[in-house]
Amino acid sequence: MKKITQLFLLLLVLQLVLTACSSTKSREDQGIVARAWHNMNAHFNGYFNAREIMDESLLALNEQHADNYNQRLEMFPFLAVDNPSAVAAELDRAIEKVAIVVKKHPYSNWTDDSYLLVGQAQLLKQDYEGAERTLNFTVNEFRPRPERRKGKKGSSEETEEDEFESRREVATSQTQNRRDRLRARRDAQRERQRTIKQREKEAKAAQKERERERKAKIRARKKGIRLPTKTPVDTTRAEGLENEPEALAEDDTADMEEGPIGMISIFSNRNEADASGGEYGKKSGSYLLKHRPAFQESRLWLAWTLIKRDNFDRAQIILEDLRNDRGTYADVRRKAIAVQAYLYLEQERLEEAIPFLEAAADVAEERNERARYYYIAGQLYQELSQPGSALDAFRQVVASKPAYEFELGARINMAQNAYLSGGGTSADALRELERMVKEEKNRDYESQILYSMAGIALRDGDEAAGSRYLRRALDSPSGGGATRTEAYQLLGDMAYESGDYLGAKLYYDSTLQVMGPADSRYVGTTDRRDRLTGIATNIQEITLKDSLLRIGTLPDADRRSWAEEVFELRRATNSAANYSTPATQGSLPVANAAASASTLSGSSFWGYNDQMIRRGGRDFSRRWGDRSLEDNWRRSNRTDAGLFTDEGDLAPGDPTRREVQLATEDEINAILADIPTDEATQTATRDELAAAYFNLGREYRDRLEDNPRAIDAFTQLNTRYPGSTHEAESWYYLYLLHKREGNVADAQRYAGELNRKYPDSKFARLTNDPSYAAELVGEEGRRTREYETAYAAFERNDYQQSEQLIASALPALPGDHPLRARYELLRAMVAGKLQGRAAYVTALQQVVADHDGSPEQIRAREILRLLGESGARLPGRAVTAGETSFRESMDEIHYVLVVFDNSNAPLNELKVELETYNQKYNKLDRLRSTPIFIGQDNETPVLVMRRFKSGSEAMDYYEIARKNTGEFLADSGQAYQLYPVSQTNYREILKARSFAGYGEWFEQHY
Repeated sequence: MKKITQLFLLLLVLQLVLTACSSTKSREDQGIVARAWHNMNAHFNGYFNAREIMDESLLALNEQHADNYNQRLEMFPFLAVDNPSAVAAELDRAIEKVAIVVKKHPYSNWTDDSYLLVGQAQLLKQDYEGAERTLNFTVNEFRPRPERRKGKKGSSEETEEDEFESRREVATSQTQNRRDRLRARRDAQRERQRTIKQREKEAKAAQKERERERKAKIRARKKGIRLPTKTPVDTTRAEGLENEPEALAEDDTADMEEGPIGMISIFSNRNEADASGGEYGKKSGSYLLKHRPAFQESRLWLAWTLIKRDNFDRAQIILEDLRNDRGTYADVRRKAIAVQAYLYLEQERLEEAIPFLEAAADVAEERNERARYYYIAGQLYQELSQPGSALDAFRQVVASKPAYEFELGARINMAQNAYLSGGGTSADALRELERMVKEEKNRDYESQILYSMAGIALRDGDEAAGSRYLRRALDSPSGGGATRTEAYQLLGDMAYESGDYLGAKLYYDSTLQVMGPADSRYVGTTDRRDRLTGIATNIQEITLKDSLLRIGTLPDADRRSWAEEVFELRRATNSAANYSTPATQGSLPVANAAASASTLSGSSFWGYNDQMIRRGGRDFSRRWGDRSLEDNWRRSNRTDAGLFTDEGDLAPGDPTRREVQLATEDEINAILADIPTDEATQTATRDELAAAYFNLGREYRDRLEDNPRAIDAFTQLNTRYPGSTHEAESWYYLYLLHKREGNVADAQRYAGELNRKYPDSKFARLTNDPSYAAELVGEEGRRTREYETAYAAFERNDYQQSEQLIASALPALPGDHPLRARYELLRAMVAGKLQGRAAYVTALQQVVADHDGSPEQIRAREILRLLGESGARLPGRAVTAGETSFRESMDEIHYVLVVFDNSNAPLNELKVELETYNQKYNKLDRLRSTPIFIGQDNETPVLVMRRFKSGSEAMDYYEIARKNTGEFLADSGQAYQLYPVSQTNYREILKARSFAGYGEWFEQHY
């Protein structure tokens, strides 16, 4: 028997070897052993390893994403990460492995799963277009073959069932199609008949049950017993949910797996229990011993991808088909319910998303998954102002027994919604949350609870209490990035609404330091911060210079006393930062606490960060209480803790009891150096204050359209500094502002003042002569036309005519007119054509010197650098209007250029480093880089990456490189500029041998 077994194994090995040598046979030519060999190798050599890589990538994405419980949670966090390129290299490895599976084992049962995995990997990489192409191919190529009955042996109908059919393998015919349609029609008729019989059977059973209940009531009535009325079951469900499995009982959560917090099990592979159980809604063949096709799951992932591509209609059709088809597998059906909710969330159809979220939670297999769906449903109820329903949803979260983060967030929201739904008062909610703050287990979530308390206080109309809670949340050691972002943003909005523009600007600065650029509020917050920058700068300048002027007018003895106090304060602040008390902490603005520390120390060392010290002090006090700071060595040898300290001696932990050290004369003089003490400097300071008030008024008017504050600023200017150089213009602004506000009398008063004191000014004429404004506009139009005429003469090589037009137009321009810089740059270009290089360089240098910060200065510096002059910058910033030859063509083939600042950059070494980066993050794109030099003297080294099919692909590479600046050419230490460029524009750059103007053009068009 043993020899027979060995002989059989030998024959089996021989068969495997022979099969391996002919792996390109068609499916029909392969035997049972060959199929088993291909399936085994496809599964365990390629697909299994790729699946493991996918799981690791998901864990990495899970760690990268952090839930913000103060905002609506993400249903699928692995799709909400900011930088999916962090796992791009691993996902490319997974794609490579399943590609080998498809190539070597094209007819294995795991081919469709391999294509599905490719689509999943592309979706994780946020390559939605590629994922849609892959999944479309999978759905069309691996559609399951219709079931056929086996005919008699030897008949043409005899066939063997396959898991799927490929359009490349099965040749269809009209006869076969007709047979399939007839068979499908007969099957549908049988199904209808079975359904009718089932319904009749259920109706008879229901009739018998009603009859039994009726007889039981009659018997009970005769005995004098009243049976309780049976509550009818509510069968009303949302459309498409009528075939849902029963919801989990409350006690069933104890048997559920907890599951990860961030990565939802909807991504996980098929559940083996579901695979063996077959399809939901009908009896089908078991997949316990045979491979289950990936067709349904591929359709699900295709719908998911279509949602990300905003193709909602097609995704809706697929999802409805998966949910309503009784042949859909149970696990795919559960996932389809969740994806349906996701579809409605992406469309902001909140009321329609809630039933599907609750249904998905009912059939979820993990506690954290179930809790997440209920949590989002509760948040949607809050957004729809339904606190009662939100309270019920958050109770379901707690009942799911999830991770503590979910439970805590739910309990916080329960306290809020109980108050809003009338189940208590705001004071009750705050007391409950304050109790939670004091619990030891909530120490790491203190800031989150305090932020929620701020929301209750603000909703109750108590802005002072809300602000205090927000400051406590910011000071809390548990304050994470999400809570700090929300707190700073809310404080900034509160300050902005109350008119505290300086405080709002500082808070918005802090917000943008912790808020990621991917946040939907980032652009709006940046815009508001920028509009407040000028206002804040002028307010700070007024405060500073006004204080300096007031100190400068003090007697010398008082000024010296003030300087000594400042010296002592600075020394105490620098030396006693570790001893700062909560009382003193609260007096400092939270928004610039970190800025104060960095200003004092100029170092990143933690000991100089006052905010970190305060957090550490609070943490220490909680654990150890209020104890003095002293050495406690060899305590066993001491009789008491105060052995070496007599009463009245200096306490080591009290910085206020230090010996007074007088400041030196040099230190006093250094403090008083900026104080205006003489009449000339005081007059200059008053002029600067007048200019600051004037600029502040214009900022209020132009940036915020806050007319009352603008009127107040201009009024203070004229009250405190009458007769200033800005008086006439400020009166004109006051005339316009009062006129807009409807104060006709005040407007006429300022018009009269202008006529009386400045009758010949343009402001007086503007207030009294409406046609003068049109005249000014006409004059500006004439000047612009004159410049265009001079430039047109230059373009047609008529340099003499252009020079004459420039010479006649320049003297008539005001000194600060914007056309002056353009005229002088044009004159420099004309000089270069007529007088040569030396005159060209001199004129360009004059433009750089005279027009600081203007586009013409940047352009002149670019030209100087091209000419090899010292101090020139890298080209690529700005161009004069009309000079560019670049054209927008996003559908054209694109390159990505890496332009290095250093003319001696080692291009070969940089090429190796760049290709290493591409091998990690863009392995499948097969990018090639070529080193070239551009410039009149080949002074600009460049790496050219080829190539991208369109501008969007090149921009995707550009954005990923910006997110990975720590890895993209980081080891080289070389400064560079990164530019996507179309093939046509690349030719223009090569033709001009210059990047001049492309940087500005790129910023405007890309």
